[in-house]
Amino acid sequence: MEAGFLLLKEHETLPVSELKALLEIYPLGGKVEVLNNYGTVSSSLDKPTLVKYINRIIERGAYIEEGHLIVTGVKYSRSLKEGLEKLLKRLEEFSSEELFNFLQIDPSRDTFAVRTVKINGNGDISSPTIERIVGGVLKEKTGAKVNLKEPSKVIKVVILQNKIYLGLLVRKRDRKYFYNNRPHLRTYFHPGSILPKLARGMVNLARLKEGEIILDPFCGVGGFLIEGGMIGCKLIGCDIDGRMVRGTLINLKSYNLEDSVLEIKRMDAKDVVDYLRSKGINSVDAIVTDPPYGILTSVKGDIISILEKLGDILKDGGYMVFAFPRKVDLNLKLMEIHKLYVHGSLTRHIHVYKKESTS
Repeated sequence: MEAGFLLLKEHETLPVSELKALLEIYPLGGKVEVLNNYGTVSSSLDKPTLVKYINRIIERGAYIEEGHLIVTGVKYSRSLKEGLEKLLKRLEEFSSEELFNFLQIDPSRDTFAVRTVKINGNGDISSPTIERIVGGVLKEKTGAKVNLKEPSKVIKVVILQNKIYLGLLVRKRDRKYFYNNRPHLRTYFHPGSILPKLARGMVNLARLKEGEIILDPFCGVGGFLIEGGMIGCKLIGCDIDGRMVRGTLINLKSYNLEDSVLEIKRMDAKDVVDYLRSKGINSVDAIVTDPPYGILTSVKGDIISILEKLGDILKDGGYMVFAFPRKVDLNLKLMEIHKLYVHGSLTRHIHVYKKESTS
């Protein structure tokens, strides 16, 4: 079996990296292959587990638009017409029982609609025509009724440059969450906060699992801690500004995340490692942060020294993910870096560092 993931196009590298990171948390068993903004992964998992993992990845993801359970795929070399003919022939080879099983359709209660995604803009056959033809075959094979407005099952036809996939839509990204939770809509707002979609994406790049500890040593009003809490992490945050710490506590309470808090404290980030060790916390699973930018160059050097020291509290194999206006070299393994243009004088460099095992 295969899973398919439709990625957002709003950044060149972040969506693919986020998908690969989440596939380490929810391993499907195969290598991801990405063409443009569609990723596929073969899997030896049983179908219920595969569907559960696809759901989890979309539920957590920031830059992953849809997750599909792929029924079949065909290659074509010339025209889309050729590819569509091959797809229809392949569908005719399926028994009704096989389609019931793959598409999870119960014709006594389910309705369906076919939706087309053209990744490369292949235009010699229109999307409505493809949907009508494929829908006709599926209706004949399954006996299920078509409902274009409110179907209980959505079948996706994904058209790439030389391949067509047909799959069941498992889950779509919750767009409303990221829109309704923009920083200025939070209980406590401070200008300059990273948007929740980017915050969630950075948390995902840190490969955090439920129950693990996330540390933000420059927590501001808690954007990264909110996203970490929403996926079930334990939270440690600090800021040198007492107003920010109070704002973080107010925001975490508004999201009902008080029980996830291990420590939220007013503190200089350079003192975090020693303080946590004094409290019996000898390591954290990941560090995700956005250090302050608008300060003197000499202080920027201090921030880099702080980031270096914070690596001491990071567990072996743990990730440090942070934004900075330029590339920063640390004594950790740089896994990847993503550039996000903000405005004329600021491009965020999203660093993904990993602490290699010392044993």
